[in-house]
Order: sequence, then C-alpha cells, then structure tokens
Amino acid sequence: MTKLKTFNHVAAGVSQSFISRNNDVGGYWALGELYKDASAPDDAVQLQLLDGVAIPSTRSVCQVAKNYAVFLQRALADKGIASDELADANVCIQFNAEAPEGAISMEYQGDPFVCTVTLRTAQGKVAVAKAYGRCLRNRWGMFAGRAG
Repeated sequence: MTKLKTFNHVAAGVSQSFISRNNDVGGYWALGELYKDASAPDDAVQLQLLDGVAIPSTRSVCQVAKNYAVFLQRALADKGIASDELADANVCIQFNAEAPEGAISMEYQGDPFVCTVTLRTAQGKVAVAKAYGRCLRNRWGMFAGRAG
C-alpha cells in the first residue's frame, strides 16, 4: 500500500505540469484554451482523469483530459503505484478565482486561476495539490500558436 505522501507528490506534479507554459493543445497554451471553453457562470473546467469525463466536453477540453490521463498513468508508474490503488483523479480549474496573497506573481498578465488536483486512493485517503496562476482567454488572432 502506497503512502499518502507519495500520492501528494504525484498530485503536486500533475498540478505544476498542468499550469506549465509547456502544456499546450493544438499549439496553444492549454489553459488559455480551457479558459475560452470554460462554462459560465462559474468559469470552471472539470477533468476526471480515470474515466475520461471532461466538462465542458469541447474538443480542447477533451484533448487535455486525454493528455493528462496519460501523464497521470506515467507518474503513477514512475512512483511504483499500481493503477488499482487510485479510485478517483480529478482536476478542477477555476478561472477568475480568489488567490491567497502572494500566491501569484504580479508580473504575469490575465485573470487569476487555481488548478486543484484531487487524488482519492482505494482506501479513501485524499491527496490534494493546488497551483495558482494568471491566464488570458485564448481568442482567435490574439496569440500565435507554436510552430510545427
């Protein structure tokens, strides 16, 4: 049985990777795409990584869910965690979110968001990691996508 500390480590890795500028979908920063597709009025995106459910179920959001389902499986394998030890894995991105003082550098542009990764073990233990940042909605013509 894997220790909760290890699940916390995996959750933190997923959350930090998720907000990374290297997280892209279709050549654009994934968070800008998710923000564009976020459901009003709560400006949130929900990803259930074990069963592939993405809310809202747009092309970009579903692709990010698939990408991070694979990322999670790789992270679990790297830590020697069997996939049946995990009962649930969710990522919630709340845009226009409240952030603790000093959690987000003021040098970044955009609206504040919080990315919460929640992993629930088969034994019912819960690992939670949060990452904060700023993001602009991706609008057509506003940003250039990555080359190639």
